[in-house]
Amino acid sequence: MAKKGQSISINTIIIAAIGLAVLVVLFAIFTGRLGKFTLGVEATDTCEQKCASLNMDTGVNPPPDSKTCSQGQYIAGSYKDGPSGCCCVPKS
Repeated sequence: MAKKGQSISINTIIIAAIGLAVLVVLFAIFTGRLGKFTLGVEATDTCEQKCASLNMDTGVNPPPDSKTCSQGQYIAGSYKDGPSGCCCVPKS
């Protein structure tokens, strides 16, 4: 007479893995450690970087009440070096 061993179904393993992942995310949110992941992104979000990604130079940033640039391309947003957006001008 052969004995069958007990085994855990694959569904149980998958549900346990998903549950563990949810617990880790909830722990990170409630302990305030989730914000540490975005520190690097905020530190590098500048007009100079935005214009460089478009292969353009940084121009004179627009005044707070204006959402346009006299020359070049306007990029909306609030950045370290341009709180009311950026003006990117073609490279000379």
